[in-house]
Amino acid sequence: MGFGEKLSRLRKSNSYTQEDLAEKLGVSRQAVARWEAEETSPDINILLGICEVFGVSADYMIHDGYESDEDIPAVREKSSEVKVVTEKSRQHMLIAAIGFAFSALCSTIGFGLLAVDGSIPFVPSVQLVLTELSIALMMIASVICFVKYFKKQ
Repeated sequence: MGFGEKLSRLRKSNSYTQEDLAEKLGVSRQAVARWEAEETSPDINILLGICEVFGVSADYMIHDGYESDEDIPAVREKSSEVKVVTEKSRQHMLIAAIGFAFSALCSTIGFGLLAVDGSIPFVPSVQLVLTELSIALMMIASVICFVKYFKKQ
């Protein structure tokens, strides 16, 4: 796909007329029409303006073989690095969720045994209230971690 076709597709996908784009770039509508027809090419400053308006790279615009910014080798490499980091982050989130859930479970069981045990009278104290609060916070944290882990990316 050539420069003209890319420019035309970007313009249309953003619902711009040739006049709208020309106004944004400070050129005539005829100039935009000639670029889209590939009769002429914009100068470098206008090219950079086009890239800024549409949020694409100059590499994408000028290389006929690139169908998207993802085709640019540096972008492709960074995208794969981001995917790896995202997957590791998801794994860490799952480990945290399991840890929080296990901790909350252990605290709940221990708290339940303490309350049922006949040798220790059940008297609410600051320590027990703090334990209940920490259990509640751990349960909330584990739910949040599980939700984030299973959330569609």
